[in-house]
Amino acid sequence: MAISYPIPKWDRPQPTSYELKWAELTELPLDLFDAPGGKDELVRRVKHALEEDDLGFWSVTNTGFSEEEIEHQFALAQAFYNLPLEERKSNSIDAKNGGYLGYRAAYERTINGTDVLDNMELLNIPKYTKDFANTPRHEIIKVHEATIADFHRRCWYDVARKLFVLFALALELPENYFVERHDYEKSSQDHLRYMMYHPRSEEDDAKCNNLWSWAHTDYGSLTLLFSQTVSGLQVKFADGTYRDIKPKKGSIVVNVADTLSFMTKGYLRSTIHRVTRPPPDQAHIHRIGVLYGCRPNDDVKVVPAPSPLLDRLGYLTAEDKAVDEATAVTAGEYVAARVKAVHGSQTYGNAPGTKFKHGNLEILENFGEVKDGSKTSI
Repeated sequence: MAISYPIPKWDRPQPTSYELKWAELTELPLDLFDAPGGKDELVRRVKHALEEDDLGFWSVTNTGFSEEEIEHQFALAQAFYNLPLEERKSNSIDAKNGGYLGYRAAYERTINGTDVLDNMELLNIPKYTKDFANTPRHEIIKVHEATIADFHRRCWYDVARKLFVLFALALELPENYFVERHDYEKSSQDHLRYMMYHPRSEEDDAKCNNLWSWAHTDYGSLTLLFSQTVSGLQVKFADGTYRDIKPKKGSIVVNVADTLSFMTKGYLRSTIHRVTRPPPDQAHIHRIGVLYGCRPNDDVKVVPAPSPLLDRLGYLTAEDKAVDEATAVTAGEYVAARVKAVHGSQTYGNAPGTKFKHGNLEILENFGEVKDGSKTSI
């Protein structure tokens, strides 16, 4: 007899009563996208964040998702994490070989330099296209496939696609330049993610500098994070300070990730962010997240875009303009290598200043700051 997997309503936690140092993110209201002059206004806002705030983060609103649709995705995530662990582990990621689609359990890795266990688990749901028709999926995901698949596709078509158009226009490229390199119908490691951070004791969190996720940049092109009310996500500003992302119902916090930054020589900035222990009135909550991760198509070469704007601003070198795509790293290769390095290990995190290099692509993998006179990994 088939299991029905009913989905109880998700009760959104109350926002913190603590006054935090909130980040002021530039808003991108996507209902302007098809309005007269709307794209020009949105491009101006995109460039404002990049050039004035030195930030690759935006608050995206008016996306077409209803609050009920978003809340239902959090409810689905909650239902998944209420399943027995063995059922959740029935379709695990293959991180040691660079695979990142499926489930990864919490409490199986230690935080580097401590005896504290990693408190984050995740489920990455692949695209609903012919390339992933035979990819294993959990029964609960298959039972609710119609709802999840619709949400999955709309994350790309209604949100990410429009942002890729705006980025191309900002860079004075053909408007489909990035859209064609992130085609939803072609093979890529895009995924809808349900994630969970579990609360830790004050003692354990203190050993980890009160960090649940160390300062990092994301692997792909864009991350779309649906707003939730448990605080902790912080973005690093140009002055070196971290500021908290304030919850806003119905909004999506969007940030640029590594491959898009590589393609634009850092003009589209892969911005550092982290997750900290929540304020005291939320530190006991199991923190559910829903996000969509965009990756370029697996066979796309990660090379600088021939942008007139980048050329004028001096971002493009002679070597960039003469790059041999035949020898360049593909997006699929880069993402798999990073997954293997980060998630294929028995420990989470590296020493500050550790660099990750794959082919011609190199990033700082972990970011250190001075705290109490000593160098710490955060």
